[in-house]
Amino acid sequence: MNIRTQIKKIYGFELSVCFRITDAVWVLFLLQRGFSLVQIGVAEGIFHVTSMVCEVPSGMLADLIGRKRMLMVSGLLGVLSALFMGMDGGLTAVCLGMIFSALSYNAMSGTEEAILYDSLLSGGEEGRFGSAWAVISVIGRCGAAAACLASPAAVALGYRGTYLLGGLLSMLGFLFAASLKEPQVTSAQKARQEQPFRQLGSRFAAHVKSCGIFMREHPLTMCKLLADAAIACPTYLLIMFSQEHLTASGWPAAWIGLPLLFMRLCGAAGSWAASRSWGRRTRRTGWSLSRLMMVCGLLGGMGTLLAGSRSIGLIFLGAGLAQACEGFSAIKVSENTNRDFESDQRATMVSVDSMLYSVLMIAASPVVGRISDGKGVPAGFAALGIGLIAGTLAAGGIYRAAVRRRRSVSV
Repeated sequence: MNIRTQIKKIYGFELSVCFRITDAVWVLFLLQRGFSLVQIGVAEGIFHVTSMVCEVPSGMLADLIGRKRMLMVSGLLGVLSALFMGMDGGLTAVCLGMIFSALSYNAMSGTEEAILYDSLLSGGEEGRFGSAWAVISVIGRCGAAAACLASPAAVALGYRGTYLLGGLLSMLGFLFAASLKEPQVTSAQKARQEQPFRQLGSRFAAHVKSCGIFMREHPLTMCKLLADAAIACPTYLLIMFSQEHLTASGWPAAWIGLPLLFMRLCGAAGSWAASRSWGRRTRRTGWSLSRLMMVCGLLGGMGTLLAGSRSIGLIFLGAGLAQACEGFSAIKVSENTNRDFESDQRATMVSVDSMLYSVLMIAASPVVGRISDGKGVPAGFAALGIGLIAGTLAAGGIYRAAVRRRRSVSV
């Protein structure tokens, strides 16, 4: 396997699927087509339920039948989603489109990270994972930002043309995935390449059991994943609720895309910083991951509090700080936990991280929404920021106590 070529193809896959131009305008398109807000809410709920239920099983399938195959499936599911969302089939077609969209995300989530790490591991270059994964993160975040800016073009193009473009990009992602080489780090991976679907049911059951044993025997690794999910939780809510908060604070509604672009670029900057010179200095100066996560959690909470200000400048500063902390912690946790994971379980365990985020979002979104409706968005952001700060302090104490117990047992 040519590692450099493999990485470039993974970059190409990410570039082709991250420009989700429909994400910024799908609600507008459905409203223009005569769907009610209740129907749109049903479709959104179906997406999130599908995503949460299928996140970990999709990671398991990637570990069992191959990561390349699952990335190809992700591209095809994206094409199906665009097909159903772009047709005149009523609410049933829209719901099917949302299901296929969620499954496409699931098939890619965890799988892309796993194939990158094991590709580098197969060539003895796993030390490059942090910088390579940071590049993918930056591509994804900048692509999402560009999609927001392109929303006027999508409106001009119309929903059929926009979904046609989305389907073509998903097909391009399929072609990039098909050109990848499947890394074979373990004997089990070599065997699955030859007979990926043989005795899949019994292999799936055994895989569930082995992953459960890993999670039970590695509580500190699970703490890292939970901390990463907690720091990520406010970032989407900031993007979602800041739109109303900024306009209420005096920001022109016609330029609401600029703050969203700024936030996503701050997240990209955090990811980039995690793998560059400052990120490497933290290792040389003895900064442990737990200390970095404490700093990111506290700064992210403070940034969320600042985002509730009535000052436009403080809103930008706070939201940007929270996004940068999330981008930084995502790379550092991914780099650290992938050293803990076994290659045969890698995609599954990365998917667990995504599932934890979904669970926290399901809990936090209605709470913040209810507080914001009753007492205003600043109160919702205050609750979110205080919750993250309190959770960070509590989790830090629990983590240090667990580390001390483990050291005393080993001695």
